[in-house]
Amino acid sequence: MRIESTYNQNEYALAFQRGEEKGFDFFFRELFPSLCFFANRMINNKYEAEDIASAAFIKIWKRHNQFDNAKNIRSYLYQIVRNDCLKFLHQNDRRNRTQRELEYLNIVDTRANCEADIIRAELYNDLYNALNNLPTECRKVYKMLYIEGKSVKEIAKELKVSTSTVKTQKARGLAMLRKKFIPFTSIFFLLLFLNFFCCM
Repeated sequence: MRIESTYNQNEYALAFQRGEEKGFDFFFRELFPSLCFFANRMINNKYEAEDIASAAFIKIWKRHNQFDNAKNIRSYLYQIVRNDCLKFLHQNDRRNRTQRELEYLNIVDTRANCEADIIRAELYNDLYNALNNLPTECRKVYKMLYIEGKSVKEIAKELKVSTSTVKTQKARGLAMLRKKFIPFTSIFFLLLFLNFFCCM
């Protein structure tokens, strides 16, 4: 780094204050390398450090008329760089935390979806096998009810039987399914699930 006397530095500071390019060029040449080093020591990122140091000169140049000596210019530049490095570290840490959280949620969500799909497939398979093991007429009624979505009246008409016969077959099938799936309310849930699954 080129060494300048305090007198010359203050001359350039006055030029800086007047908005003369030679004042800006002088301090840029004198301080830019050390500001980059200072910033890089804080954030450990060479390219970001250079951007922060460059931005500091732009910021101070916008307020050039407020500085009349080299010491103040130097102090303010280091203050800007320090503050911007701290902002960078804070934002970067927040982004990293957010990214880690998103990755975690994505892993959890993917795992949950995978587990749900496995449970769903096994449940469907069990229920479908249970329906296929019902007596022929009973199985026919259940498939028409819960897979084809037909009403009791429509089934009775199609099978040419009374509605009471359809209801009897429904009750008979329900009793048999209860032995396998236990709770009464679970049966309707499973049948609704099967109906939804088969319509997808």
